[in-house]
Amino acid sequence: MIAQQIRKFDMLRRVQQFLDEFAVKLFAATAAAARKALDQLVEDMRANEAAQASNTLNAKSQTAAQEVLRGELVHDHMRPVALIAAAHLRDVPEFKALQVPKVGLKAAVLVQDANAMAEAARRYQDVFVGNGRPETFVDDMVAAAAAVRASIDARAKSIVTKAAARDGLKATATRAHSVLRFLDAQVKSAAAADPKILAAWKSAKRIGKGKVVPIEATIPVSTTPPTTTEVKAA
Repeated sequence: MIAQQIRKFDMLRRVQQFLDEFAVKLFAATAAAARKALDQLVEDMRANEAAQASNTLNAKSQTAAQEVLRGELVHDHMRPVALIAAAHLRDVPEFKALQVPKVGLKAAVLVQDANAMAEAARRYQDVFVGNGRPETFVDDMVAAAAAVRASIDARAKSIVTKAAARDGLKATATRAHSVLRFLDAQVKSAAAADPKILAAWKSAKRIGKGKVVPIEATIPVSTTPPTTTEVKAA
């Protein structure tokens, strides 16, 4: 949630508080529809703010998880297979698929390479098992690649949901202008002779300029990304 949206959200909640205190004196009957619209605006902004914050954190968490899962896939599964292949299978047609992946590959490409390596290694299972790999090494590599793929998909989903929440906040902010224009006219008309109420209203509808803290910045982020087993279970 960007700073201006946070300030606008705070302002709408102050307007709610103002109406709680003064609406009966001013225009209880005529403002019922506007108050209902205002309450819905605040609830929509609250929901979108929470969705944007949680998905921002989820995306960061999945980025960290990917680093761990990528490391496990390469170092625990792909590299041992590549070393055995380099020693014993240089002359087979599938040797290219059995080599250590290049450094810096995108996660999705690494997943493809791991699946290709697993398929190639399956044809020479006896060679790899005979040189120290467990009998389940192919299925283990496929599972590790699937864990990376799941993390990629989870991060992408968080980014999409975050974008939807951001657009929802923009739409809500636009709707807020028309509701506030109506309330402004009603308050100024009803409280024309009451400077105390007018001052309170002016303060309530003011959008501040101070520094704000996004909600996600107040939520601690886990420093321990999930393991392969945890991602598979999810």
